[in-house]
Amino acid sequence: MADYSKAIIYTIRSKDSIYVGSTINFISRKNQHKACIYNENSPKYNHKLYKIIRENDGEWSMRPYRAFPCNSKMELTIEEERIRCELNANLNMRSCGSGLTEKEYLIKYRENNKEKISEIGRQYREENKDKIKENKKQYYQENKEKISEQLKQYREENKEKISEQKKEKITCECGSICRKSDLARHKRSKKHLDWEKLK
Repeated sequence: MADYSKAIIYTIRSKDSIYVGSTINFISRKNQHKACIYNENSPKYNHKLYKIIRENDGEWSMRPYRAFPCNSKMELTIEEERIRCELNANLNMRSCGSGLTEKEYLIKYRENNKEKISEIGRQYREENKDKIKENKKQYYQENKEKISEQLKQYREENKEKISEQKKEKITCECGSICRKSDLARHKRSKKHLDWEKLK
């Protein structure tokens, strides 16, 4: 039975590149990596890590990053993935332990954490209203022509849809019925403003 009390997160560096891994037997794991670098019969021979090491004239160093005594493979994998992201490791072909590419991992993470991500986004927007407003204004100033062209193209490709939306009728909170496209203008009308005063 695996003894996860001896678990270690380690890094492999080859020039400016970095890989993050985990093991419960550092020496054995180092020998496994060493064997994969030059053994053309190894199914891992063409993994990114080993290709980069060969391209860097066999230069590599494997060092413990931190001891991580834990109770299971899952706990170790979660910590390994956290450190991989923290160090921005560029030699890991997949997110640690998931069997997914980084892109697939991110998609799955978003699917499983929609509410959490939504709340973080809402909080950020609330705390950075002025900054977001200024960024939008600056983006618009720098991309007026591009935005104008995109809007023109959208209107051209969605003529019927836009026309239907303009005809759509809605009931304002004051009780008046108007076209959806005229709601903003209606809210400036005398009738709506008089209703506002009576609220």
